[in-house]
Amino acid sequence: MKFSKVKIGIIAALLSASTASFAAKDFLNVSYDPTRELYDQVNKQFGAYWKQRTGQDLNLRQSHGGSGKQARSVIDGLEADVVTLALAA
Repeated sequence: MKFSKVKIGIIAALLSASTASFAAKDFLNVSYDPTRELYDQVNKQFGAYWKQRTGQDLNLRQSHGGSGKQARSVIDGLEADVVTLALAA
């Protein structure tokens, strides 16, 4: 069910964005390496869904790396729309 929760999270984040402008919107997902393939699939599906729903194209970009490096990038000013990091158990 993680796939569904991720999808819902991305949809919720994008729905909160303004849809007044129909120019392509940039959307950056910053996450740790193991999610690369997951977000590749989610982004393709969500991009198509968003285009159908709003008529607006999304420029879906991804940044993947170790959680520490990704967290540091966001702290240092990388403007991410979604951040997904690993947590120690």
